[in-house]
Order: sequence, then structure tokens, then C-alpha cells
Amino acid sequence: MEMEYNKVYCGNSDELLIEMIKKGMRFDLILTDPPYNLNKDFGNDSDKLLLKEFLDITKKRIENCKSLLNDTGSIIWFGIHNYIGYIQVIMYEAGLYYRRMNIWHYKNGFSRVKTVPTAQYEPFLWFSKSNKKWTYNYDDIRIPYKSAERLKNPVYYTGANGERKKWTPNPLGALRGDIWEYPTLAGKLFKEEKTEHPTQKPESLITDLIKAFCPKNKDGLYEGTILDPFHGSGTLGVCCEKLNAEGHKIKWIGIEIEQKWCDVANNRLAKIKNLL
Repeated sequence: MEMEYNKVYCGNSDELLIEMIKKGMRFDLILTDPPYNLNKDFGNDSDKLLLKEFLDITKKRIENCKSLLNDTGSIIWFGIHNYIGYIQVIMYEAGLYYRRMNIWHYKNGFSRVKTVPTAQYEPFLWFSKSNKKWTYNYDDIRIPYKSAERLKNPVYYTGANGERKKWTPNPLGALRGDIWEYPTLAGKLFKEEKTEHPTQKPESLITDLIKAFCPKNKDGLYEGTILDPFHGSGTLGVCCEKLNAEGHKIKWIGIEIEQKWCDVANNRLAKIKNLL
């Protein structure tokens, strides 16, 4: 089967990844949110595995993803605190290079459980295929400075040669840290974006991840290839297409095993195209 870009494929990613490897396909970024093994209902039993089975499957998936990366490509892999340590070790063992564990922090989470702290974050790992070169567009994802007051007075520091230097704020904002703050899709504010998918990520978060890790061309436009092997309700594709509508040239592929979610994704994509 020939696989076209900018399209959702309904199928088992564990099988399709192998087909893509055989075809010699390569991606600049694999950005994905696989099942966390927390007994969520995705329409199948993919989130209800014994620990050993979950880890064995995850190991194979990560090895296949590594084979699909370009030499300077990266993997962004969402997880949950229950198992993220296991996944980090698996990535090390696969020969990938650790760049950072990041945190998606949200303050509008909701929990009825009172025996443990309320969950307010999800971790996601960033590993690269190369230990020498990778993509990180730090200027594209700067954030506002926390305090405007401290910017009113000059800040001085000592340079590498001992000279006194004056620090001035970057007009684009402060460099982003490893805490990414975005609200969950809860409440009326996000009713237009929210689907029935139980683990849908906000477009704001996924868009900024694309901006951070997708290569750019000489004109400053995003022009990379992106794969999401667990496409769910289609947020990755939606975000790519919204950026492409602005003139960018991202090529992406989303794979999802459940027809229901493929239909949801395609409906979301159709709405974008109708607006163009």
C-alpha cells in the first residue's frame, strides 16, 4: 500500500510502522500520545494490558519509530507518571539520545479521588536520533516574561571574558522552560474543540510542539515530515493543516486503529478545509 501524506490511515500502527520501514519512509518528527495502559476505553483493549506485555509492545514500537526517523529527527512521546520511567529507559536502550523530560502542566484538572494528590500534569519525553544535531526552534515558542516590572531597570551580568554586559529582554519573550502550561479541554470554553475522545490533547499544546520540533526551510516556513502512530481524534493532523493554511508546508501522516476516531479526525479536517 502506497501511503500519501496529509492523510489519516485507519489501521494497526504496529503493522503499518513495519510496512513504512520496508518502504524506506522517514520522518523529521514523531509526535504521539499512545495508550497509557490505564484502562481507558478507546473502543478496544489496547489500554488494558499486563505490565510485561505493555512494556514489550512499547519497546517494539519505539524501536520501529527510531527506524523511521531521519538522522536529525526527534520523538516526542506522551506518557503518564505511572510508567514514564520505564519508557525513558526503553528509549535509552533503543539507542536514542535523551534531550529532556517535559511536563504538560494544567491547573483546570478535575479529580474525585481524595486518597492521592489531584493530577495536574502529564510528562512527555523528547529523545533525538542524533547526539550532535536536532531541531529545536526556541524562538518560535518563547513565552511572555513573568514580570514586566523587572524589565524596567537594566540587568547586568559578567560575560565569559569578565566584561560587564547589559542584559535586555528579547522582544519575542522569555525562553521556554520544560514546564508547558496549557489548560485541558474542560468546560464551555473548549466545547467547539472537544470531542468524545478520552485523552484528547489541546490544539494549543500540539501546535506549539510542532513549531518547536518541525524543521523549517530557508524562508522560515515549517517544512518537515511528521508522523503520529496513535492519531486518536486527529489533533496532530488538524494542527498541521491549520499551519499549512498559513503558508507552511508540513507533510504529516496519522494512524488510528479505530474507525470511529478516524471519522472524527476526518470530520475535523473537513471543517478546516471548508474554511479555507
